[in-house]
Amino acid sequence: MRAESSRKLRWGLVIGLALTACSTGKVNFTVAEDDAIMQVLATEFSTLEGSVLSLCENRELSDAWKDPGGCQEAHVVRGGGRGLAHSEDEPSSIGCGGCPFAVLAYVKGTWTGAPFAEPVEVEGEVALGDLHEPGGVFGYPFQVYLTCKGDSPACAVIDGELQENGHLALRVHENWDDPDAPAFTLQAGAAASCGD
Repeated sequence: MRAESSRKLRWGLVIGLALTACSTGKVNFTVAEDDAIMQVLATEFSTLEGSVLSLCENRELSDAWKDPGGCQEAHVVRGGGRGLAHSEDEPSSIGCGGCPFAVLAYVKGTWTGAPFAEPVEVEGEVALGDLHEPGGVFGYPFQVYLTCKGDSPACAVIDGELQENGHLALRVHENWDDPDAPAFTLQAGAAASCGD
């Protein structure tokens, strides 16, 4: 009888620790913060040689997000006063089942100029941290992941980092296993004209 109650107590402690191991504090998201982030991202970035990457919010994808605190996407940035204010538990590094709890912004746009012969439509996401990084949500550098759109895509993926000073360092991969992808350094300029 004593061994059984001791076993129950141990399992109760294990379950209790597992439940509390996922939360170490709170992360608060605000509409004003979303607006500020989207103003940074909805920008024309250009190289010294004249290539321009014009990015805007992909409202179709950001409006489709309805799961605050979700395992895959804890928060998705929405600009123009459309953001969702909410608070989420900041998970510890253990006990959360491997969920990324990502904070993302969905973007789309056009790259005009080198390395492309014609303007290329792009879409993707900007990773703005995750709930596992205490104080790291909306912390620079932002990770940029784009793909080329179209029936015959001009590239497989464009990836890189956006720094707080507006420098955007990207690599344009022609195919998925392209080890010598050309690098481009772009600088933030004027706000992009987003039609939606």
